[in-house]
Amino acid sequence: MDKLKTMSESNNVIISDTAKIRVLIIEDDELVRALLDVIITDLGHHIVASVDNAVDALVAYSVHQPHVVISDIGIRGNLDGIELAKKLLQIRKCQLLFLTGNSNADTFNKAKKLAPLAFISKPIVRIELERSIDLAVEHSSETIGFVTQSMPAEGCLYTRIGNKLKKIAIADIEYIEVDGKYSSISVAQRLVNCKISLKELQAKLPQKDFVQVNRSSVINLNCIEDIDMARQMIKMPSAEISIGRNFKESLLNRLNLI
Repeated sequence: MDKLKTMSESNNVIISDTAKIRVLIIEDDELVRALLDVIITDLGHHIVASVDNAVDALVAYSVHQPHVVISDIGIRGNLDGIELAKKLLQIRKCQLLFLTGNSNADTFNKAKKLAPLAFISKPIVRIELERSIDLAVEHSSETIGFVTQSMPAEGCLYTRIGNKLKKIAIADIEYIEVDGKYSSISVAQRLVNCKISLKELQAKLPQKDFVQVNRSSVINLNCIEDIDMARQMIKMPSAEISIGRNFKESLLNRLNLI
């Protein structure tokens, strides 16, 4: 595997002993993805997805909200890694690390406008990657939406399940369906049921991220995969949600249409 050059493990610099970051890998070379997987897992961080194209990357980024994106500049498809990174940063901020086998000045100048933390050359040298990830960890606390295991209280909801209060990360909520005073909250493709009205629940959610799309459903705009205007249906990662006639205009007004 001469394409992948590795070195011995180095000492890590981590925010705390229990802190982990969520990492999205965007790379169309399977061997490179495998190496990244091994190194990042060894460092104790969580890989939310490992994809080889822009479409899957956009979906994974919206659904999993990673803290760090490691992207090859020369991915397959209509968008290169630089154009894709621009779209990701329009959704929300993250720490960006670029992989590249192309060191020409034009590529570098285009990429540096996005202020990545590091450019990692191929073939990958393990210690170089580890240090770049360490740098990303240190900077992640400055990123909007950064979440460690000790998530701030304002970024969570709590619901009673038996004798315990279950913590729900608001950023992880995909959609909510309400029946009277009872709500079903979809989190990580499972439902959490709680006793709360739609009006009460909406007051606890950030309006910039959530919108009501029919009389009984609220969705997280960041989790939309596509919208079928003919069928008036919104495709979410784990369900399809109908668009109510009286809610269509307000939904479209919230979308960044081009």
